[in-house]
Amino acid sequence: MMTRDTSDYGYRFRWNSCDVNYREGYFSTMVDFHAHEYYEVSLILSGNVRILLPEQMEEGRESRVVLTAPGTPHFISCQPDCLYSRLNLLFSHEFVAGTVPEWKRLTEIFGRNGAVITLYPEQKELCETLIRRIQTEADEFRRRLIVFYLLSLFAELSEKNASQTERIPACVTGALSYISGHYAEKIVASELAWHLDVGRTTLMTAFRKYTGDTLHGYLTQYRLKKAVLLLREGKTEQEAAERCGFGDSFGLIRSFRRVYGMPPRRYLSQEEC
Repeated sequence: MMTRDTSDYGYRFRWNSCDVNYREGYFSTMVDFHAHEYYEVSLILSGNVRILLPEQMEEGRESRVVLTAPGTPHFISCQPDCLYSRLNLLFSHEFVAGTVPEWKRLTEIFGRNGAVITLYPEQKELCETLIRRIQTEADEFRRRLIVFYLLSLFAELSEKNASQTERIPACVTGALSYISGHYAEKIVASELAWHLDVGRTTLMTAFRKYTGDTLHGYLTQYRLKKAVLLLREGKTEQEAAERCGFGDSFGLIRSFRRVYGMPPRRYLSQEEC
């Protein structure tokens, strides 16, 4: 049974604080290559996980920490062959800015395009303990100090235990970015490949290798996610379909049934349970 995460800050929501949440299940709640306006420390506790950043890809069952700064696109997905669990530390620029003289140097470990650090069991345990301490600490000043201590540990680990990464072809990240800006439009693989200056087969093969999904499958999931947000706001199925690239309500309902095994309204009602 999946433990639902009730914290939802949105990809563009601005806040000036720090929070911790936990996610567990046999599938990832992250369904697209996205960015947001806060720092995120994702501690992968278990699962067969694929991590996608703008210039690198990693996959495997090792415990890792994924660091993303505001504006850094990322995508974490998992295979449903073992339990996936992740502990997330989120904090805003305002929460750390100017707190200690070293704050700017410490946040540099997030890099321009994110970072992944592989952890030994004892390192994972220490990181988990510190993040949970941040979650329970009531004093905001102490929370900041623990955040900086944690970041200093990551800086040390990144120097001693840099993970082996694979560089992602530009056509894959280009396709992901294009989908995020044009999902409401008709997207044809051959035309997208031409736009990215690669062959259709090259794009389709690379996209599946690095995202774990076909271009069509990823696009459908992305559109469904956007449609769910609109339906939650009270939009009709027809309105959501038109604004998310499904054409009409019949196309939206067909996609919901194919992906989730149920129509949109039933899916939403189960989310609320």
